[in-house]
Amino acid sequence: MLNEAVLAVVPGGEVENFPLAYQLACIVFTGLFLWTFSIARDPRGWRRLYQSRFSRAEEISVNRNKRLDEVIKRYALIIAMFFLVTDVAVFVLGITFQHRHTPHEMTKEELFRAKELDKY
Repeated sequence: MLNEAVLAVVPGGEVENFPLAYQLACIVFTGLFLWTFSIARDPRGWRRLYQSRFSRAEEISVNRNKRLDEVIKRYALIIAMFFLVTDVAVFVLGITFQHRHTPHEMTKEELFRAKELDKY
């Protein structure tokens, strides 16, 4: 956390609003989400692409392919939702970066707790 704060401070002493690392992470996670969601929407096309490149012709079975389509769809949706949640979390962390890394005045209660901790 400290390294991020040091890297995000511009020469004028201000903290950036939305650092570049968070922007890049949002772009990457959005792309991964869209890609895995497109796989979940059309698992048959992606399975056929994979089978045409890596499988032999005698291994193809209709029942097996239907089962594979269902499995691909289920896992692609789970992975897509993981990427979506991660994307939103990174976006929120990026938006709140400036607020989290600017020093603020301590309230009376925080000062009291700090003094109590210093006593011990």
